Amino acid sequence: MLIIPLAALPVSCQKPPAEVQPPTEEAAPPPVAVDSVLTSVRLYAGACPVHTLDLFVYDTGGTQPLEKHLLYDRLPDSLSFPTTAGEKILVGIANSPRRFNLAALGRYDAMQKLTFAFADDDPACPVLGASATTAGQAGELNLTGLLCCITLRSVTNTMDGYELLEEPRVRLRDLPDNAEILREKDFRPAELLDAGAWTALPCDVGFFPQEPGISLWCYPNDTPEEILGVPRPTLEFECRIEGELCSFDVPLPPLPRGCSKEVELTVDGPDSYTYTIR
Repeated sequence: MLIIPLAALPVSCQKPPAEVQPPTEEAAPPPVAVDSVLTSVRLYAGACPVHTLDLFVYDTGGTQPLEKHLLYDRLPDSLSFPTTAGEKILVGIANSPRRFNLAALGRYDAMQKLTFAFADDDPACPVLGASATTAGQAGELNLTGLLCCITLRSVTNTMDGYELLEEPRVRLRDLPDNAEILREKDFRPAELLDAGAWTALPCDVGFFPQEPGISLWCYPNDTPEEILGVPRPTLEFECRIEGELCSFDVPLPPLPRGCSKEVELTVDGPDSYTYTIR
């Protein structure tokens, strides 16, 4: 048998071309960390209850931008938190009935114009506010309210014949509608509420003076008495004398922020009365 050898076919052992990798970009350097320091603040609110506290931290340079906002459900005695180095403007607002638009309060000049409405405030848990600039990364905030307290301390009836001051009640008129929470003086309200709600005295006023101790509230208006402008609040006392409805107005003096005044009223007749404000 004839065996004819077959020639081996050549087999290629070449490697496929290596996959071309795209050029790599150099890794971006990590961001440079901004130096931070601890800023401390001590807080005071007297005897006022605090259910919420908003703390705003503004830089003192440039446009005085908002750097930090902190929210608490109580009033700490003191706080420490990281900020950038340098002095800061601290703003504390307690018991705000509404949440804040941080974008709108992004600069301190906007915060200075922030107003609260009298109708939203609550004497049992009043809105409080304060601002301060730190020194050496430390500051102090003494939170105070806007509300002024006007108390009808006493009503005296000096009429003859045992005529009564019947159905007596009292209210405030010409109430400032709102006020800037950080303003300390020169309160000149642009809008007024016509009158507050009536509060009745416990009983008719007869031979003995009555000391109702009724507290009425309003926002400040410290316009000096010799300057014409928006009317300051007036205490109005109303009653019936022998069936006739009578009203007695007590114009109030300039009312600084958070002040207290007491009124003593003496009625001598339907068209005659005197008062003392302390």
